[in-house]
Amino acid sequence: MRELRVEIEAHPAVNHLFLNRCATSPFSREDYRVFGENHFALVCVFTSYLERLLVRAPTSEAKLWLAKVLVDEYGEGSHGEDHSTLYGHFLRSCGSAVPDDENGKVPGPALRFIREHRRIVNEEPFLVGLGAVGPGHEWAIPKMFDAVIPGLRRAGFTEEEINYFTLHVAQDVDHGTWLEEALVRFGDTHDARALIRRGALLSLEARGRFWSGVQRAVVTWRQPRAIRPDGVTPRSVLQEILITAWDGVPRLRALEARYDALRTRMRPTLSQIVEQGRR
Repeated sequence: MRELRVEIEAHPAVNHLFLNRCATSPFSREDYRVFGENHFALVCVFTSYLERLLVRAPTSEAKLWLAKVLVDEYGEGSHGEDHSTLYGHFLRSCGSAVPDDENGKVPGPALRFIREHRRIVNEEPFLVGLGAVGPGHEWAIPKMFDAVIPGLRRAGFTEEEINYFTLHVAQDVDHGTWLEEALVRFGDTHDARALIRRGALLSLEARGRFWSGVQRAVVTWRQPRAIRPDGVTPRSVLQEILITAWDGVPRLRALEARYDALRTRMRPTLSQIVEQGRR
């Protein structure tokens, strides 16, 4: 388990370039609004992963850690305000209307992350799910947020406005300690430890894709016509010529915008994705 913790803290998703930019670059409140609007759905559905695993847990000991974390997530350590409520305060301080828009669509990066984690906690063995929401979250989030918090302060947010982030780091230290106690019991065989590690890495791979998606969203907001990611391999000269020609034709750009709008309409709303997690 000690080796796994070191592996998680060194994982590329936990040290993503976007997080390093948050820590060192002069991002504005508007940049963090885009960041927060993409991240909000993850916060709103996290308890559904824990609730599903709680039902599937094979022993009362396994249920205990999940129940203790759920109590915090429901607001025990934050004056009765659950984490999604706290995050809503942060978004409103950015000027975002997303927390009050029940019909707002879930952003693509968040939707993909949520679907992967729902697959893990519903379809994978229990210990894989525990690895995803346990080490994959509780050991990763404090380090990731340690990169985000300095940037938020640099952007002029007050401590009250960023209470979600600072409280989450403090709570996840407790959650991580409880988790270590639980994993001593669960990870008592090589096969059990392999399942826990697999879940943690599945979660972090999804997290890396999520941060890349958030980074693209921030760049797109700053420069709407500049973001043309290369993907896995660089574009050929012919592809560059075709993209340049496409971008130079207003009707084709309008067609692309309509296609993007159609894809957005097909995504579920935040209310729908939360309700799906309760079924």
